Amino acid sequence: MRVELLSNCERAFFLNSFKQNVRVDGRKCDEFREVKVIVGSELGSCLVMLGETKVSAQVSCSLVEPSTTRGNMGTIEVQVDMSPMASPDYEDGRLNSKGLELMRILELLYRDCGVVDLESLCLRTFKQVWQIRIDVHVLASDGSLVDCACIASSTALAHFRRPDVSVLPDSIIIHSNDEKIPIPLNIYHIPICVTFGITSDGQNIIDPTDKEEQCLGGSLIVATNKRHEICALHQSGKLLLSEQLIVQCVDRAIQRAVDVSELIYSVITDDNLKRSLLSNRQQINGFSELISLNVLTSHQCEANELIAPAVKIDALESIPNIEEIVTIDDNQMQIGSSNRMAKQKNEDAQLMEQVQSITFLKESKEQENLFSENSKESTRSGRSGRAFTRH
Repeated sequence: MRVELLSNCERAFFLNSFKQNVRVDGRKCDEFREVKVIVGSELGSCLVMLGETKVSAQVSCSLVEPSTTRGNMGTIEVQVDMSPMASPDYEDGRLNSKGLELMRILELLYRDCGVVDLESLCLRTFKQVWQIRIDVHVLASDGSLVDCACIASSTALAHFRRPDVSVLPDSIIIHSNDEKIPIPLNIYHIPICVTFGITSDGQNIIDPTDKEEQCLGGSLIVATNKRHEICALHQSGKLLLSEQLIVQCVDRAIQRAVDVSELIYSVITDDNLKRSLLSNRQQINGFSELISLNVLTSHQCEANELIAPAVKIDALESIPNIEEIVTIDDNQMQIGSSNRMAKQKNEDAQLMEQVQSITFLKESKEQENLFSENSKESTRSGRSGRAFTRH
């Protein structure tokens, strides 16, 4: 199944709207569509929506043997998957001309433009290095596919963290994220692609949609960064572009790269802040801060109200009426509290009586002992007096 081509009337309608600086979606010829950048819970995952175009990128790493010519440098591999769900023009497991063009541009950007410090990916020279793999999945295609895929890949690289390793004389230990904090990639700059559609009359159409691309004579893709550096230029079609038009496109692409780079950095910074708060649980008090951070990972469901059926029990009818609530010391307490209080008072009174009786018995016993000792002393003194008289 192939995409239906535009009719002559539709093509004429689009070209006429370009001349009037009006487009079907309400934009002007020099305006971009809204960009949404979403990073996933897994490090190195990103979803970018550019209008109706949706692309997801996933970055992963693995230990491989380096090439013989560059034994002290890691490698970067780019894979593109264009599902038939994105467009009926795509085939499963096979890239068409647009898919091959997309993969070549991404390889040119991330391999040859010095985006990542490849020397920092080396563990053992000519033995083991890190290989960074970027998997790009096209979910929906509605024009400016290279722009959306480039933003997704750059964001995924900035969001990715590789595991920390310990290099021993005979082996290499790869630590998990729980043992050691993963290490981000050394990224020198972030390239941003901008697609400029060119009509046969030389008019510039920024960020064209899928139907608008069918009306154009060609396109110019400019990749720049926020440091006002040109990373790549790619032209499709057989149009001759003037120097003035190329300079205008480059200036507009640099301005776009600055804005998109700030968006990417803000998303990455916000995600790092949330992850740091989750890692340091002492800073989180209850669920209120977790809810405000939108980082709860539990499932949600509506509460079910369970109501027991009415059951009639004859034994309950014989129970006398009891006042439901009683007031003791101006405090409302439930049924049975007064009985417990009275019982406790009785126990305290009995305990006091026992203590008093024991104290009384002890005092009487002491008095008896004292009286007996006094009587013994008086008896001894009488006997000694009589003995002295006889002598």
